[in-house]
Amino acid sequence: MALSQTDKKEVERIIKKEIQNFFNSNTLKQFENQMVELIKKEIQKGKLRGDITEFISKAFTEFYFELYRQRANWTGTIKNLKL
Repeated sequence: MALSQTDKKEVERIIKKEIQNFFNSNTLKQFENQMVELIKKEIQKGKLRGDITEFISKAFTEFYFELYRQRANWTGTIKNLKL
């Protein structure tokens, strides 16, 4: 059974209303502000501190590994600098 155009519009309207109720916001900016506030609260509680530390250490490890891997590209430039 195929849905008629009015049925599709009704389903769309219901879905939009459910999303608004779930996120408790009408605009993207309101949703963004709520997410920022939620993240601030989680950081203040200290729950995200371990996750952030782990992420930063992994990012720096990858960064330095990549620098080491491509050292031939930048070591010559540093050696040729005139001070």
